[in-house]
Amino acid sequence: MKSSVHQNPGTERSLTGTRARVLDVIQAGVQQGRRATVREIAAQLGLSSPASVHRHLRRLERDGFIRRDPLGGSRSWMPTAPGSIPIVGLIAAGQPIESCTDDGSQPLEWLDIAPQTFASSGDIVALKIKGRSMQDAGILSGDLAIVRRQPMVENGEVAAVTVDGKGTLKSWRIETPGTGQRSRRRVRLKAAHPEFEDIEVDPEHHSIEVFGKLVGIIRHFDRP
Repeated sequence: MKSSVHQNPGTERSLTGTRARVLDVIQAGVQQGRRATVREIAAQLGLSSPASVHRHLRRLERDGFIRRDPLGGSRSWMPTAPGSIPIVGLIAAGQPIESCTDDGSQPLEWLDIAPQTFASSGDIVALKIKGRSMQDAGILSGDLAIVRRQPMVENGEVAAVTVDGKGTLKSWRIETPGTGQRSRRRVRLKAAHPEFEDIEVDPEHHSIEVFGKLVGIIRHFDRP
């Protein structure tokens, strides 16, 4: 396999040799609509140990040539698109809906905006908002929610949350019963519109996970 030369516009680092070939395999997989596996990379490059592939992947991530797939888990990688944010699916501002419109193999599209515009660090993605339940918080249907992927948020912060696998955008609040009360701790997903009720979730009976914290909103409008 012939080695390529890659340049990272964001860091001005150049890439040659084995790591350039690893990046070639990753890019080829993306062009085919899939993610290259560690086993595939090792086979194409003639590397005998998966550990050596992981070492090259960590270096590529550190130098800004690849990033972890926002929806593909810790073992899925994609080339970095400098200065852009991936739109990875839909999120409800109302009753939870299926939060992603594809299988997560690739973003729906990209926003030509630097992630650092919204947060200095972290994995930044965008979700298309559908619904009006957060309208009084200035979050409208059709907006793009800019979300930093993280597993926890503080009370009162707006978060993208999945309940039994379906996503919604709400203000997060954990309600703990007082001393002596028999009721269990619950999560309240608070709406910001009088026509919509809050969603109460009992973690003992439902799966609930924080997808990420809302760090910004992008809105498109037509000028008269």
